[in-house]
Amino acid sequence: MGTATNAARDGRTVRAERTRQALVDALLSLLYEGELHPTAERISARAGVSERSLFQHFADREVLYQAVALQQYERIAPTLVPVDLSLPLPERIDAFVEQRARLLEEVTPVRRAALLLEPDSEVVSGWLQSTRRQKAREVERVFRAELDELDQPRRGVVLGALAAASAWTFWESLRAHQRLSVDRSRAAMRQAILSLLAQR
Repeated sequence: MGTATNAARDGRTVRAERTRQALVDALLSLLYEGELHPTAERISARAGVSERSLFQHFADREVLYQAVALQQYERIAPTLVPVDLSLPLPERIDAFVEQRARLLEEVTPVRRAALLLEPDSEVVSGWLQSTRRQKAREVERVFRAELDELDQPRRGVVLGALAAASAWTFWESLRAHQRLSVDRSRAAMRQAILSLLAQR
């Protein structure tokens, strides 16, 4: 009987994990399709489960957001390869812009939804703040040699400008507001970074 009970428990666990994963996948897919604020009904329907099941697996939306943010991070993190610091500056800029543009273009649908949720969600706010700090640190790492040539006040200003010129908000301005192509947006980011570093 113990074996049968364990098997039944294992089966329930597997089904629960499968349902939980389906709900996370459903929310992500809806966000990528442009639904910035999917309802519980829409998420459940996309996952092929009942709305009640959603709330059984996720006590509230914060728990769901945490699961979605973690999955998004785990999906994207392996695609980010550190830029080789031994490269000459023009090649370093090219490598940095290529990777950053690809990342920003990929996360745009989810980022748009996250910005709407940020004021009311501690989880979303925390993930966004962490991401912004991480991306700013990467800018400093890639261009440290050039930044270290500057005095401290100037260094802080240039670093701030570099972080802004490679942030998602800058990319969104290029792509959505100015309606530039990916190639032209990438070229604009490269020019902004090059111009900032050329004035050091």
